Amino acid sequence: MSAQPAEHGHGESRLGLPPMNTVQELRAALQAGHGYPGDAARLDAELAEQLLRRVPVDQLDQVGEVGTVVDLVAVAKIVAAYRGRVLLAADREAAVAVEEAVNDLLARHCAE
Repeated sequence: MSAQPAEHGHGESRLGLPPMNTVQELRAALQAGHGYPGDAARLDAELAEQLLRRVPVDQLDQVGEVGTVVDLVAVAKIVAAYRGRVLLAADREAAVAVEEAVNDLLARHCAE
């Protein structure tokens, strides 16, 4: 089985975003300023934390082999979350709606 491109294809999406079909393309989009400030560094940090997670020596017998154990589901969730942040930030109406909701929640919290 081979990897298939995402639904938005290899060109730019309707929001004028670069392709984000691979982790490298997502990182490039974040480094180019898509998404929210600091997202590129946070993506790298979260992926590094997940990819470099090691099994404690006293639990190796539970793994079956020595080395790094990578939870690919966790990696996929991280990548999907940051791709979603890029899409959200690019959609001005959605970004304004999120900002208004956050401001409303903050105002309610401060009023308590």
